[in-house]
Amino acid sequence: MKILLLKICIASSLLLLALTVVFSQEERQIELTAQGILARVDRVMDYPLGLIKGRIKHIRPDGESFTNDISGRITKDDFLFVLSSKERGDQLKILFNLAGEDIWVYNIHSIKLFHKLGIDKYDPVLMTNYYFIDLSNADMQANYTAEIVGSAIVKEQDTYILKLRPIFKGGLYGLLTLYVTKDAFVPIRIDYHDRDNVIFKFMTVAKIMEKDGRIVPVRYDMMDLRTGTMTILSFFSFDEEAKFDRQIFRPEKLGE
Repeated sequence: MKILLLKICIASSLLLLALTVVFSQEERQIELTAQGILARVDRVMDYPLGLIKGRIKHIRPDGESFTNDISGRITKDDFLFVLSSKERGDQLKILFNLAGEDIWVYNIHSIKLFHKLGIDKYDPVLMTNYYFIDLSNADMQANYTAEIVGSAIVKEQDTYILKLRPIFKGGLYGLLTLYVTKDAFVPIRIDYHDRDNVIFKFMTVAKIMEKDGRIVPVRYDMMDLRTGTMTILSFFSFDEEAKFDRQIFRPEKLGE
């Protein structure tokens, strides 16, 4: 009888151990799947290489608006944007080094250079709903841990819902909620939560195009829920043959 009980105990222990291993593997698989989805999202969000041109339009609740042209010189690891308007000409140069991780801003009119570090990365770009970090396209996979929390139908598309928690603390974003299509991994909506996890703005990818065998977002709408304002960022010109002098991607050259 004792031998029988011992065998039952051993069998139960082995079964429990096996189930624990299976559940651990399943949890790890979910984690890897979430990070894998995020990696694909990063590839969709990458700016096309070369010279890109577009427009940033900021719309107030009363319908008043202002518009700035934007041009970007894009390489694999460095991006240089110039913002201008008909009224003021060239106003701002924004340099992203290290694939968007390092941010420099040169105010053309005041002749001042700023290195955006920490919380300064969350300063608004020319009084719009876009922060400098929003234009950086720094890999979300490298800056957030991802978790799949469900599915939803958004804009008649089946999407995964991911919660993204920042790896490095100290920014304005306490959490992101990402809605990404299951078929092509297009991030059609991102909700931005403050440090208290309250949503205060959201971005939708309103228009995409296919270019060189990949999906390229060409219109982003950023809504600020606190002010009721909308900023529309759109790109309409792409020149992948454009070549640049590497010197333009050095911060000390922005004033030239």
